[in-house]
Amino acid sequence: MNLQEAGKLLLVASGFDRREVSELNATAWHTALGKHSYDECEQAVIAHFTDAATRHEYLTVGHVLDRVEAQGRMSKRAVEADVRSAKARGLIDRSYPAREPLPVDVARRLAEARRRDMEQVQELES
Repeated sequence: MNLQEAGKLLLVASGFDRREVSELNATAWHTALGKHSYDECEQAVIAHFTDAATRHEYLTVGHVLDRVEAQGRMSKRAVEADVRSAKARGLIDRSYPAREPLPVDVARRLAEARRRDMEQVQELES
């Protein structure tokens, strides 16, 4: 997503919550979301405001990232890989179904564990 699209995304969000759209906000959102496509992010914004669990929460860039990243992990192959990894790390019980997407809290803990692993690898390579 480019800077103009980040501004457009904020305009979409402002249609729901009347947020202020500024160049500074667009730059910040672009910095955080730039590696994702506009379409993915727009779907995440709309999903946030139409999901009964989140529609009353003020939308943050973190909400958008969580939804975009979760959607990226929904293919059959990705779900099975995540379940295997979560089982190996002891994040879920061994009896958890291999093809059922992880609960949101487990998926976040798994993503955090993977991030820490990558940081350790980078430190070792330095």
